[in-house]
Amino acid sequence: MKTTITGDIVHSQSVEDPKLWLDPLKNLFNTFGDSPKTWEIYRGDSFQISVPAEDSLRVAILIKSVIKKQKKKKLDVRLALGIGKDDTYVNRVSEAAGEAFVYSGQLLDTLKEKKVHLGVKSPWDDFDKEFNMMFKLALVIMNSWTSNSAEVAELLFSESEITQVEIAEHLGIVQSSVNDRIKRGAIYEIMEMEKYFRERIQIQISRSF
Repeated sequence: MKTTITGDIVHSQSVEDPKLWLDPLKNLFNTFGDSPKTWEIYRGDSFQISVPAEDSLRVAILIKSVIKKQKKKKLDVRLALGIGKDDTYVNRVSEAAGEAFVYSGQLLDTLKEKKVHLGVKSPWDDFDKEFNMMFKLALVIMNSWTSNSAEVAELLFSESEITQVEIAEHLGIVQSSVNDRIKRGAIYEIMEMEKYFRERIQIQISRSF
């Protein structure tokens, strides 16, 4: 199973120079594969990336943290996770036509209408209902992340075993400040949700084959 994440930048026009968010986003995407086979950015502020299903929420949170850590209050991202059978395409992720691709595109339209910033659509209705409710609750916190909390979230979701001391050294701050940012952003709780999502995906995939 694969996930196509389709997304767009919220309030992208509030930033005079799009490189502020575009370059960090490209750098993140490059860690998962090459463009345009694995990811594409199009129409200026929209994008798609294909990732393994079990890793999809982690990637989504990384995308959000990369955007939210930019010091622009209005800047955010809308993300639709479409989970389905492996898409068959050769050169471009945008040429896919399977479940993941279709689900993701349909879901993004729904998220725009409902003004929600994160959602999932899969072949499993109960799974979608459960996690879309979780996402709505998590977004109460994540949409309010400061650039400082988002910066720490990016490091923790990039390397889950990284310690607060190592984060402090990386950012040039004291460990107590790292702890404060984690608490304000409820980052450990978000990590627990991501772990549960990963476990549930693996169970669903095992039942499907």
